[in-house]
Amino acid sequence: MSFSELGTDYGGLSNKTAADFGEGKPFITYLNVYTNRIVNENHVQFVNVTDDENQNKVKWGDVLFTLSSETPDEVAVGSVYLGNNNELYLNSFCFGIHIDNEQLVFQPYLAYLIPSPQFRKWVFPLAQGSTRFNLHKADFMKKKFLLPPLEEQKKLYQCLNSISRRIVFETSILDDLQELKQSLLQQMFI
Repeated sequence: MSFSELGTDYGGLSNKTAADFGEGKPFITYLNVYTNRIVNENHVQFVNVTDDENQNKVKWGDVLFTLSSETPDEVAVGSVYLGNNNELYLNSFCFGIHIDNEQLVFQPYLAYLIPSPQFRKWVFPLAQGSTRFNLHKADFMKKKFLLPPLEEQKKLYQCLNSISRRIVFETSILDDLQELKQSLLQQMFI
C-alpha cells in the first residue's frame, strides 16, 4: 500500500508572517506532531486566517508528518488527528494526508504504525540532505509499505490502545507513590 492510494496530501500554513501568529484560529505545531502519537488538542497555537484565504484544514483521521529536521531519523515523524475541531490548521513545516479510502485503513491504527521501528526504517532512506534533512513528499506518497487488513488493524489498535492506557495509569500510580515517598522521607528527617 502507499499513502497515495489511501488519500491526498496537503501542505501546512502558507504566506504567513510573524505578525500573523499569536491570536486567531488554532493550528497544530511542529512540536505537537513530532512528540505525540495522537495530536494533543490542548497544545495548539493561534494564527490569523481570514475568510478569503485558501488554507488547508486538518480533518479527523488525517495523518500529519514533519517535513524536515536536523537528523535523517527525525524526518517524517508523524501523528494522527483524532479530535473534533472544525477549523484547525497545520504548521508550515509539516504536511498532512486526508485519508479518502477508509475501506483500507483504520486511521487510529496509524498512530501506532507510524512510530514503529519498521515504519521508521521504511522512512529513513527518504531523508535527503547533509546539514538539514528534508523529505521528498512525492517519493514518500508513492513508496509502498505493509498494511494489515482493516479488521486486523482494528484489533491491533484495540490491543495497543489498551496497553497504552494501562501504561498511563501505572505511570500515574508510580508518580503518586514517588510523591508520597518524598513526603514521608521529609517527615522522617524533620
